[in-house]
Amino acid sequence: MIASQLMQATANRIKALRAARALTQEDLAALAGRSVASVQRIERGEKVGADTIASIAAAIGMSAEALTAAPKDDRPFLPLAPINGGRALIRLLTGCSRLDFEFDELDTMDQAEMLEAFHMLCAGLVGDAAPATPLAITRSELEARSMLAALSDRGFVVSGATLAITAHEVDDDSGAGIVILCARWDETIAVLRVGVGRTLDRAFVFDSLGQWETPNDDALVYPPSSRDDGDWTKSWSGIGSNPPLGEEGPGANV
Repeated sequence: MIASQLMQATANRIKALRAARALTQEDLAALAGRSVASVQRIERGEKVGADTIASIAAAIGMSAEALTAAPKDDRPFLPLAPINGGRALIRLLTGCSRLDFEFDELDTMDQAEMLEAFHMLCAGLVGDAAPATPLAITRSELEARSMLAALSDRGFVVSGATLAITAHEVDDDSGAGIVILCARWDETIAVLRVGVGRTLDRAFVFDSLGQWETPNDDALVYPPSSRDDGDWTKSWSGIGSNPPLGEEGPGANV
């Protein structure tokens, strides 16, 4: 879970616990020995000091660790590995048709500008723009190595993996009619995550997939109770084809 999501989850938890105890923001601030403004900031999901969190947690009657723990997330995820070298990054990007890129919440525009340059480098190496000659590959590897080193010096940690999917072109009459499969093809997505001071070891890739795109390999980890969620193939009603689960060859048409 990225930092902004975790802070918002903590904010929602504090508001729920405060309401359950019939406390106003003023009441909680008094019990915690903090200002009302501090309580308001944390309930908006804004950053506050560790001592403020500890005081509010004590006032509610729980530990700071329990108050700020990430909520249980049973969404399927793609495991990621740290990327430390230019060659590793280029090999991951080469052969991929598109880029799935996310990052932790940033604190400064300097950080944003550095990540913007890194994103532009990566986006320029997927699809038809991938380097193909020894000179082009070496140049890209050296540029990637230099940028990864600069990111590491600033506390960024890059991790990634590839995800193979099957995409489907369908005619569903704008959602009002029978779904008809028109075409299908395979793609590989380069998935990159950039953490600030930490390694992001998983990516919730279903958040960025289209409605008619499905993973077609075993790279995803499915926690218990998640595998049956959102499986559109169970309600498939296409004419002239079975649910597109990967048995047919790439590009098969109905």
